[in-house]
Amino acid sequence: MANQAVTQASNYFDLQGLDDLRQKAQSNSKDSLREVANQFESMFATMLIKSMRQANEAFETDSPFNNKQTKFYTDMQDKQLALDISRHGSLGLADALVRQLDPASIAAPKSVLLEQLTMANNKQQPMIDLEKSLPAIELNKPDQTTARSQFSATSQSVVQNKQPEFTDKKSFIDALLPYAKKAAQLLGVSPAVLVAQSALETGWGKKIINSADNQSSFNLFNIKANKGWQGDKVAKDSLEVEQGVAVKRRSNFRAYDSLAQSFDDYGDFIATNKRYQGALQQGTDADRYIEELQQAGYATDPQYADKIKAIMKNEEFQAVLAEGNFNG
Repeated sequence: MANQAVTQASNYFDLQGLDDLRQKAQSNSKDSLREVANQFESMFATMLIKSMRQANEAFETDSPFNNKQTKFYTDMQDKQLALDISRHGSLGLADALVRQLDPASIAAPKSVLLEQLTMANNKQQPMIDLEKSLPAIELNKPDQTTARSQFSATSQSVVQNKQPEFTDKKSFIDALLPYAKKAAQLLGVSPAVLVAQSALETGWGKKIINSADNQSSFNLFNIKANKGWQGDKVAKDSLEVEQGVAVKRRSNFRAYDSLAQSFDDYGDFIATNKRYQGALQQGTDADRYIEELQQAGYATDPQYADKIKAIMKNEEFQAVLAEGNFNG
């Protein structure tokens, strides 16, 4: 933090500046806090320089400059140097004192976008069209059973191992809405808030966590894999807001085989976790649900709930949900 105010006593012999500082301190003015802190840092720097001078006295015994007059002017120079150090905030002690004595002077932490918090994928991964038709299979061949088996295996591989494609917000909502309804019915909440939450967590499906070999985790809610998780997991770097500061952490995230499994696990995760019972008590009040979820520590972003509520209030979001009859 840069030193914003210059101490009035800019010279060691500036007695007028020191007297002005004394009057400000007596009036308990906040304006004098920085100046007093700088003076304290100057005193500390003076003692520091003096200690270094004393450590070198053993080498000055035979020096022609080792006399009272030289030491007098050297002492003056050192004190002026200490004052200059404090005025430029070189040691940082004055800044620490100001933060300690006046917490209100600390700037509030800036909000961090969820896309920056998760940082699970730094590059947009290639996508496939889940609705793309597969090659036709001749069912009249003698090995009809084998052909059907191959078709099933191929279809399962496409669903499980590739990143789902969402061309726009509408395709994202349409794809997730059936799963959201099922999970919402289990939790007793609105399906709209679940779709909006997954939209924020994944950037509308374009930033779902992938493994190192480009396999989709299908993790729509960025749920981490704790010690009790027995399923697959993917290790990725993410940003967590700790005491208002974004910190990079290496974390394990849960991996699923499908979008349906992601919603099923989310429902189980919220329903069985005691810390989120306050959120479930809000029923279908979507705003209160997500507020209580953040309060319980689901996410570290200080504006997590507000961002999800903004998505739910979006006209396009509401229009697509209305077409899908999301309460049905």
